Amino acid sequence: MLLFGRHLGFPRDHMQLLGAAGLLLDVGTARIPPEILSKNGRLSAEEYDTIKRHVHLGLEMLRECKGISEKLLNIVVCHHEREDGSGYPRGLRGAEIGVPGKMAAIVDCYDALTSERPYARSFSPYEALQHLYEWRQHLLHTELVEQFIQCLGIYPVGSLVELNSGEVAVVLAHNRVRRLKPRVLAILDPAKQPYGAPVPLDLLTAPKHAGGQPYEIARALEHGMYGIDPSDYYL
Repeated sequence: MLLFGRHLGFPRDHMQLLGAAGLLLDVGTARIPPEILSKNGRLSAEEYDTIKRHVHLGLEMLRECKGISEKLLNIVVCHHEREDGSGYPRGLRGAEIGVPGKMAAIVDCYDALTSERPYARSFSPYEALQHLYEWRQHLLHTELVEQFIQCLGIYPVGSLVELNSGEVAVVLAHNRVRRLKPRVLAILDPAKQPYGAPVPLDLLTAPKHAGGQPYEIARALEHGMYGIDPSDYYL
């Protein structure tokens, strides 16, 4: 939420609001039975209704705290609303949601897609952005989705990528001028064997691989390929 707000040029007081809201979006899940949250399989209609109650439960919890503004509560209550009115808890649509609520919906979806969940596999950051792009217009705000993708970059931090040399690397950071030229850490050689010491590369400086050509990202890889957990390298 903070990165997104900074990318959109929000002033400092709004940034504090966005950051706090981002931390508190799902606080209501603390009052959802853990056996439902950790269920390994499809939820029943009744269980899904229970999960959806986390929004109201979160509002109740936050209203018990001093210093929580109505603006923050409005973001929390809107993070599962959708552009076409298919969201919950109020079934709001379009302009009824408000820009911070639309932002929260996008961030929450991205977080859910890239997180380990008992009922579904996690997606790579690249795959998650593809899903968000597919959901624009009918579920998520089109222009804000496009801005979110620009904010994170085509290859978000933590993405697993294959370079044109055949090496496999983890994206470490973006270059603000050239989004397709991030800083990466090569961890597998062209034969897909681990390097003894990972090799940092800043693609913006056009370093050349053994074949004599400048390094480029050839493709994004699926989460978990080659048994790699990117967080082992950038956290």
